[in-house]
Amino acid sequence: MTNGNHIEELVKQIDSLVEAATSESSLEASEVRRILKFISQVVQVVEQAFLDVLTLQMDIKYLQPEELHSHKFIELRKNAELLTARSYYRDAAEICSRLKHLRDNFDEYIRSSVESLPGFSDWHGVFGLIEHREGRIIMLINRTAYEINGMLDRAEKGELELVKKEASDRAEELRINLKVLHDLNGKILGLSGGVGFLELTSNRNELQREVRIMIDKRDQSITHGHRVSTGAGSTVQGDLVVATTIQDSFKIVAESKADQDLKEELDRLCSQVSEMLSMLPDDQKENAAQDLTGFVTEVTKEKPRRKWYELSAEGLIDAAKACAGVSS
Repeated sequence: MTNGNHIEELVKQIDSLVEAATSESSLEASEVRRILKFISQVVQVVEQAFLDVLTLQMDIKYLQPEELHSHKFIELRKNAELLTARSYYRDAAEICSRLKHLRDNFDEYIRSSVESLPGFSDWHGVFGLIEHREGRIIMLINRTAYEINGMLDRAEKGELELVKKEASDRAEELRINLKVLHDLNGKILGLSGGVGFLELTSNRNELQREVRIMIDKRDQSITHGHRVSTGAGSTVQGDLVVATTIQDSFKIVAESKADQDLKEELDRLCSQVSEMLSMLPDDQKENAAQDLTGFVTEVTKEKPRRKWYELSAEGLIDAAKACAGVSS
């Protein structure tokens, strides 16, 4: 099982925990908020821990034959080794101290609220992340680091193209799952252009409805022939999930506090991506739409994080290249 599969299972468990906590009438609103804040903090630690893994996989994806004996390849080796250095997570990234804080917070404030919920025994993946000795996050990253070192060994032995394909597949798998977690955190904190789950704890019925919509939207199958107006006179026809995602991107731009020039540029980008989707294969449309949402969400923040919007931008560039290949 790859780390992408582990994170995918983690997403399912977090969804289940969110749904159970928000639908349990015996929990006070303050308890629900504590649980949601705890989940938000877990998501942020996972994002921080795996972002370096993702960028390293992307570097391998674009590795060229002439670079196998260059300074860049040596740098890749060092970066892979750094992933296994516990001092990095303890001192530089402060992952370990954050995990300890989460563990203490869980034991003191969260456990009593969630251990009686139906499904508590099924959330071992979530709670296992904050277990003693630095949690499963470090273990998963170490495993990935060893896999990456093995890939680099194989690249030196003449398997570069196979390694690049493997790195591309692993990066895409991880990127999608991190994007899901990122979006979930946005929903909890209200960073997705609407009222967040934390604010809705005073209206439990509305909170349950929004949580159910989020989970259903993620799980629903492709609905062909659906047509959604996205804004600026554009429409997307086909997949309901894709169309709604593009619609959300326009909404995020419209409701952001970005300056007018940036909003106009982002509206133009949303329209261009909307038009581009009709040229993409079905299996690439959803990724492109999610990349657009991730990009506009990040760049409209007061303090955009460069790594996040660059990753989303790279996905959009890949989609544009795919379109160029189709049209040529």
